[in-house]
Amino acid sequence: MEAKATKSIVSITRCQDYSPSQVYQAVKTSLEKVDGVHELLRNGKKRVLLKPNLLSASQGPERAVNTHPAVVRALVDFFQKEGGAEVYIGDSCGSLRSSSTNKAFKVTRLDEVTQETGARWINFDQNKPLEIQKNKRAVLPKFKIASIVKEVDLIVSLPKLKTHGLTKYTGALKNTLGVIPANGKKNVHIQAPKPSNFAQALVDVYEEVIPHLTVMDAIVGMEGNGPNAGEPRKVGLIIASTDGVALDAVASTIIGFEPMAIPTIKYAHERGLGTGELKKINVLGAEIQEVAVPDFKKPSSAAQDFAMKYLPDAVFAKFFDVSTSCTSSVYERNCTRCYACVKNCPAEAMSIVEGRVVVDKNMCIGCFCCDEVCDYKAIVMERSTLGKVFLSIAKFLKVERV
Repeated sequence: MEAKATKSIVSITRCQDYSPSQVYQAVKTSLEKVDGVHELLRNGKKRVLLKPNLLSASQGPERAVNTHPAVVRALVDFFQKEGGAEVYIGDSCGSLRSSSTNKAFKVTRLDEVTQETGARWINFDQNKPLEIQKNKRAVLPKFKIASIVKEVDLIVSLPKLKTHGLTKYTGALKNTLGVIPANGKKNVHIQAPKPSNFAQALVDVYEEVIPHLTVMDAIVGMEGNGPNAGEPRKVGLIIASTDGVALDAVASTIIGFEPMAIPTIKYAHERGLGTGELKKINVLGAEIQEVAVPDFKKPSSAAQDFAMKYLPDAVFAKFFDVSTSCTSSVYERNCTRCYACVKNCPAEAMSIVEGRVVVDKNMCIGCFCCDEVCDYKAIVMERSTLGKVFLSIAKFLKVERV
């Protein structure tokens, strides 16, 4: 789907809890404000793929790690009732283990959604892969996606509002990484080990499979050291748009970020894949100022926002890499020796020595894959010296709440 030349619309609708009736009404209200939704259905878009964020195969809905099943259910009901559509639900879990996606499907109770509605579950890890070829300038000139993504009529992304230690914020753009099956995500981290390159890689993927519609679960988000080790935070919103970049710009602003200091938003905006500038976005429903959560806790990597928005483009990537680069270590007191981190490390920098998890700092690429699958807050991401300096300055100046 090509980015629109007209002003992008983002709708914000209040939703205080996950009761099915309230979520459905909020989703329906939000979608009715979004330009083009009913036109998409009327134009024969009868096979709809819902792509939630299933990061964890062990964390239930109450932990705010994965898209809540009530939101997924509301979208299934909407497209079945409003458009008579055949609905699919599909994803590939954040874990690199082959069994994780089906476990995530069950732990998030999406299996109940499919049983009750007749929607069809598609495990992207088991779906026939389709090879994508991009130009040589792309960070990911070649990668594979689940073929179902190209076979359906309508793609709907259902991200969760969360912070992220590597990309600072995770939303519509980051959620698209899940179209890459299982170990394919490992190759993304290996090919794009630096934070700025990883952000460009995410945009490479998004460019190939731009969703027709994005509906964000921002009823309860995750603050602090997201996307897995943070804490749930009630925000009370459903946010929707046909422009995922614009949605990310609005959602990140609500929780206190400077949108163009989020590298995925900046790069996608520059490629013309959507609108990242607030002044070019038409916000309908609740106003940003009314629903903003200024004290939303950021990951430690967010403390350099105050400097990033003043840097010229040529310096942005280098500064972002130096100030956010880190290596992982294990906090032994919390470690349960489940070894999920070892199994999920794309660089194979983690190993088991006499029962303990040991990290080879020279091999670690700071991709946060270990942190994303640790359910016990046993992973500590250690910042570079320069990153620590900027964190200290930001705290001293009280520029960023961390």
